[in-house]
Amino acid sequence: MKLQSLFFSLFFVGFLFNGYSQVTSKEVMLEKIKNEGFKNSQAMSMLGELSDVYGQRLTGSNEYLAAATWMSDKMTSLGLQNVHFESYCEECRGWSMESFHVEMVSPNYMHISAYPLAMTKSTPGIVTGDVVHIKSNKSLDSLKLEFSGKLKDKIVLLGKIPSKKSLNDTLFKRYNENDLNKMAQLDSAMVKQTPLPELFKSWETSDVREEAFLKFLDEEGALAVLMSRSMYLGVLHPDGTYFYKNGQLKPLPYFTIMPEHFGRLARMIDLNVIPKIRLNLETSFYSNPENNVNVIAELTGTDKKLKSETILVGAHFDSWHAGTGATDNGANSIVLVEALRILKSIGYQPKRTIKIGLWGGEEQAFLGSAAFAKNHYGILGEKPNIASTKVSAYLNLDNGAGAIRGLYLQDNALAKPVFKEVFSSISDITEGILTIENTLSTDHETFDHYNIPAFQFIQDPLDYNSVTHHSEMDLLEYVPEQDVIKNAVIMAWTIYSLSENKEKVPRKIKN
Repeated sequence: MKLQSLFFSLFFVGFLFNGYSQVTSKEVMLEKIKNEGFKNSQAMSMLGELSDVYGQRLTGSNEYLAAATWMSDKMTSLGLQNVHFESYCEECRGWSMESFHVEMVSPNYMHISAYPLAMTKSTPGIVTGDVVHIKSNKSLDSLKLEFSGKLKDKIVLLGKIPSKKSLNDTLFKRYNENDLNKMAQLDSAMVKQTPLPELFKSWETSDVREEAFLKFLDEEGALAVLMSRSMYLGVLHPDGTYFYKNGQLKPLPYFTIMPEHFGRLARMIDLNVIPKIRLNLETSFYSNPENNVNVIAELTGTDKKLKSETILVGAHFDSWHAGTGATDNGANSIVLVEALRILKSIGYQPKRTIKIGLWGGEEQAFLGSAAFAKNHYGILGEKPNIASTKVSAYLNLDNGAGAIRGLYLQDNALAKPVFKEVFSSISDITEGILTIENTLSTDHETFDHYNIPAFQFIQDPLDYNSVTHHSEMDLLEYVPEQDVIKNAVIMAWTIYSLSENKEKVPRKIKN
């Protein structure tokens, strides 16, 4: 009787100890992630080198390939596995700038703050011309009637004076409790999304919407086009006309200029004073398909049953050409790499394979992520293949450099309990708000199309939409160090949690 009692006592103690060790192992892992992420972060040093040394990463450009090569070398040095490139576009051409300047020389002098739009061709040296104001290019036939024969050697000022957005207005925003609560209370009827094939079709049209107009100006002998945007005063936003494929139009020199300078030129013309502009632009076109690559790496899974499944994380690596792509999307690319560095550094052996994709060509039409999905999960518009069902979740990061505050569930209500559990353990560093809503225009939409559970994180807007988004001010100074460090910890914990779960993240029920 005593022996039997001893046996049950030992069994009970063993049961308690086993349960206790399971709980504490998770807590210990979280503390390891926090210690490594907060005390030994390499995020800002990596981002500083990427942003300052390698600069802009325009799709197709030599600058993009140089940055991608640096990133793949960095991944290798950090111990990530299966680091490699995957091509995504054979017909995306390259374009680089060598030099430019724009200045008003009459009726007096003014240096004009300007930046050329991508894929515009060079001027034939330094050119000078009077300014002609074309307030709208919506009706080409009416423009031909009004301006045919009147544009030779002219500089076209295109559009209306941008609406004033003063620097006294709010430039910087963090979500407050009320904002987050509103997100959490949305229902699925409010979710916005265009099916991916339709979205791509609409972009094909919008990408070339100015083609006929620009051809008309070139044929008429205009020297250049100056336009502006309704962003904040003092901000240049040069992400306009973009013909990125071999054989497409090479537009005449096309610049965005500061709203204040646009306004002055337009008002002078209204006073019958014709400004004279002197400018030059030196650019180069080339076709190097090897530039068009996604950067892929992984931490290979170790569980016999689960290592064939994948936790896929991604961010777009390309940028526009005026800034250095620090907030869009260098910071988030680095956050993902830092998250995997943290997990590798603390000796974590993932059950599922953790794969990272840094996508090129997102700014054009999700080119990189769409090519990856097509190559691995099946042709767009057809039934996804078996490999797609092995992806537990896709996590995307691409809303500026602000702190993570939660997750957009992409109308996947079944995934809510999974992420509620993930965020409950890190409530001291993020609210973990879960909204059924979708956020638009980034790579998670590619994977959602394949019915892979795909999610974008909610991030504080900061000054992303007011100052840095696609502008010449997309620089390291606008990246808050503590936000980036914290985001990497949140991401590392999320990846760990999903890798350890017994089941994959639930998929949406399709109608």
